[in-house]
Amino acid sequence: MAGQNVLNGDLNVLKQVISDVSEYSANREELDRQNDTLKELNKNIESIQKNINDEIDNKVKEGINSVSESFDQSILEEKVKLKDVQSKRDKAKHAGVKDRIQNETAELRDMNRDMYSQIKAAFKEEGIPKYCSKRWFYALFATQGIGDVFIYIISLVVLYAAIPGVMYIIPQIPKWVLIVYYFVMITLELTAVKLIYNRTMVPHSETIAKARRVKYDIETNQKKIKRIEKGIRKDKNEDMYGLSDFDYRINEINDSIRNIEDAKAKAIEQFNATTRTDIIAEIRGRNAGTLEQLKSQVAVCEQEMARLDSLIKNQRAYISSNYEAYLGREFTNVDRLTELLNMMIEEPYLTISMAIAQYKARN
Repeated sequence: MAGQNVLNGDLNVLKQVISDVSEYSANREELDRQNDTLKELNKNIESIQKNINDEIDNKVKEGINSVSESFDQSILEEKVKLKDVQSKRDKAKHAGVKDRIQNETAELRDMNRDMYSQIKAAFKEEGIPKYCSKRWFYALFATQGIGDVFIYIISLVVLYAAIPGVMYIIPQIPKWVLIVYYFVMITLELTAVKLIYNRTMVPHSETIAKARRVKYDIETNQKKIKRIEKGIRKDKNEDMYGLSDFDYRINEINDSIRNIEDAKAKAIEQFNATTRTDIIAEIRGRNAGTLEQLKSQVAVCEQEMARLDSLIKNQRAYISSNYEAYLGREFTNVDRLTELLNMMIEEPYLTISMAIAQYKARN
């Protein structure tokens, strides 16, 4: 019917049109079905390949873990030994440092004990109270140096500023209490100063001054002791502490750990070179038949789809130029054409054009 005007066609022409359109529709449905089948086949192939890869990964991982397990346990045991030896070494060094500090500061500490004894004996002999040898006493009654000045100022600030300031901001405390507080503090201070000066500082000024000088010497020695202790703790030379046996054992354990790690690396390398390849070949070989069958089905499906696609393109071009161009898209489908067929069966004299006109008139 190529090149003919189907509108003038009779019942037989319409049957041919219906046959061509039906075949075109059936081929399209078959192409869609083949496409769904292809998607399902590819999905199955991807699923099997994923399962293969997952099984390979799991088997290889299990194999490596199995190879590594005994080595890792040995390494762990060696590290426990290493930690124990290092702990003993640290304790030995700590004891050695402590003894070294004791030895190198013994003379200074003996000097300090002697000077403390001298002060104690002098104060006892002259009946001087023990508090007279305290730092705060010297700061308040025999002020010398920046340290004493600082202590003296802090004492004044606390007594005459901080405490009254707190009392002032507390609303429950009457203001006259501040006046009483200042009066009492000044009275006590003047009385205490007078008594201490008259009974202690004046009669024992020379002994107290000497004790103060001795105290300075003691403080100087204390600073020297701290410097010596700091220098000993920072000293990197550990030869004098007798740690060579510990160091030898530590090096021995570290060498053992390195040897085990090297052996582990070689075992894993050997596993990857042989066992891993065997595992992969076994798993892939076990699934090769199924994959080949699915891939063969994919090839057949793709071939059939290519054939249908080519056929459908030709059919679509033929229907478009020979049917749709005359009938219009509305009447180029099986359902509408079947309605026209029924009308022409009832009235055989009708042409396709006349049947379309009657259909449009009815609807």
